[in-house]
Amino acid sequence: MKKRVCLDPGHGGSQPGACFKDMEEKNVTLEVARYVAEGLKIVAPEIRVVLTRNYDRTASLQERCNISNNDGADCFVSIHANADADPDLEGDPEARGEEIWYYQGSVEGLRLSQCLADEVDRIFPDEPFRGIKAGNFYVLRETNAPACLIEIGFIDKSSSSETFSDELTLRKIGALIARGIHEYISNAG
Repeated sequence: MKKRVCLDPGHGGSQPGACFKDMEEKNVTLEVARYVAEGLKIVAPEIRVVLTRNYDRTASLQERCNISNNDGADCFVSIHANADADPDLEGDPEARGEEIWYYQGSVEGLRLSQCLADEVDRIFPDEPFRGIKAGNFYVLRETNAPACLIEIGFIDKSSSSETFSDELTLRKIGALIARGIHEYISNAG
């Protein structure tokens, strides 16, 4: 039986997510999710991939969980871009780096996160990996599959902003996430 992966591009439609200059998180996450799906087709054509949204539309948190649950996903990966709460005044330190969240107490969610960690840390190698963190996000709690939420970096950091607008960087991020998912699926019971 084919393994199933549900990719969740964060935000969408009337919910742009984090914004910086002319970039909106919803567009960055959708592009990255498409590249993850493309990467999985290359490294693991036996994996069936479903996205919670294929275009810019509003999708409720419950709808995202329903898509994963109804598809019988073997893992659920939500993709987001972080933002720093400060006003980014010149001279202020900027938050940097990537992080992964899993539902607190989920052994398989933690294992999925661990399979992704080395790859996610390669997104911006000159920035710190902020770690794997336990949380209680709705999409992590309400999906039946092992789940994690990846913050691929900070959209409002000047160097990240340049790279998030670069197609080659988005492709690289997608390929790295695909490799981590493939590692998890390949070693799943």
